[in-house]
Amino acid sequence: MKKNWLHWIMPALLISALFFGCERKPGEKLYHEALAAWNNGNLVRARALLEKSIRRRAGSAENAEAYNRLGVLLWEMGNSKDAVEAFNESIRMDAGQYDVLCNLGVALSVQNDFTAAERTFREASLIKPGDPRPLAFAGVLYAKNQRWDEAANNLNRALGRTPNDSCLQTALALAELHTAGAEAALKRLQAVAKQNPGYAPALFNIASIYQYWLKNQPEAKRWFELYLRKASGTDAFAEQARARLQAIAAGNSGEKLAFTPPHSPNRINAGKNFEKALAYQKKNDFENAIRWYIRAVEEDDTYEQAFYNLGLSYYAANRMELAAEAFAHAVQLNPSFTGARYNSALAEYRLGHNDRALRELEIVLTQQPGYQPARNLQTRIRK
Repeated sequence: MKKNWLHWIMPALLISALFFGCERKPGEKLYHEALAAWNNGNLVRARALLEKSIRRRAGSAENAEAYNRLGVLLWEMGNSKDAVEAFNESIRMDAGQYDVLCNLGVALSVQNDFTAAERTFREASLIKPGDPRPLAFAGVLYAKNQRWDEAANNLNRALGRTPNDSCLQTALALAELHTAGAEAALKRLQAVAKQNPGYAPALFNIASIYQYWLKNQPEAKRWFELYLRKASGTDAFAEQARARLQAIAAGNSGEKLAFTPPHSPNRINAGKNFEKALAYQKKNDFENAIRWYIRAVEEDDTYEQAFYNLGLSYYAANRMELAAEAFAHAVQLNPSFTGARYNSALAEYRLGHNDRALRELEIVLTQQPGYQPARNLQTRIRK
């Protein structure tokens, strides 16, 4: 499940990793023309020229670099599937390319091929033992799969290469939230805030832990206010922080899932809106994803997957009340939807509704006795 902190971490890592190995080296005429078209913003022409230059230089070692460039170009065009193929072809021609391995890992993660992405980042980390980024990526991917021990292990190893990195410290704290508990995560985040007082993500997550995990609303209020001062009220989570402050002042969450049911379901229109929402969700743009998922269920309020993905987006944006409601809608539409029921339990747990969470987990384990995340959460709640 995606967490709100991924919104902070992933873009910085993507930017640094994805543009490795893209210095403009000289080449043949078509290759030059392709790079010129790329620089001028004509991506379609650049792609055609690059592919043509690769065909003309079949068997040439220079094509390893050309395929890497083609992969980055395809990524810019939003075609991560073909980008994966291009990066793989580059590595097939020259297996030891650190920059291409990093690029491939990023593209694989967007394709949700987390196993291959983790393997790729680990391979890259062996080529450059001093660079923390491949291990950091692997840690984030493990976290997205709720494999918290492996996430913490990889992030710890990444921090061994750059101990004072506030971004990695924050990521590790939020993995520790699930392995060592709220107090351990809070201690690390407060250390980050002391070392780097202007680092807004740490402040936001401290406030969130106080609000949702420790149920300490006065401290949550204090940290949300500090966050808004440091963030100048303009970043992606400022609106949420202000809404939470209003909710704390009112003594309740103040958030309810609201949508207008259709007179008659239209799955075709709903599907189109779902695809738009999914594209935003893959970019960690959760606010736009939420807006389009809402439009999807307003076209078809029997669309269980849209409610489920809406819940994931609310959860990633740390809006637990709305996440719980969206997951509940998905479960109501399909009581055997194990993933929705488990995530409903997880959201209820984050809200402090342990009895509700345990009831849902018991049903999950009745439906799927070997579902280990449900057993782990059940154990954590009972302890």
